[in-house]
Amino acid sequence: MATSSITHNFVVSNPKSVKRFVAAIDEADRDRTPKQTLPGRQLTDPKEILALMAKRKK
Repeated sequence: MATSSITHNFVVSNPKSVKRFVAAIDEADRDRTPKQTLPGRQLTDPKEILALMAKRKK
């Protein structure tokens, strides 16, 4: 499984290694792509949900 490598426990005890590890995490956080917001809304009214599903079947 691809995610098994990131779930492995490890210990960082050298202070320089700790600083490099934290810097790498911060850099990864800055480099990620922002979440794309999509237009829409959440349907909670059962009548609206039924109307939407009826359109889908047509």
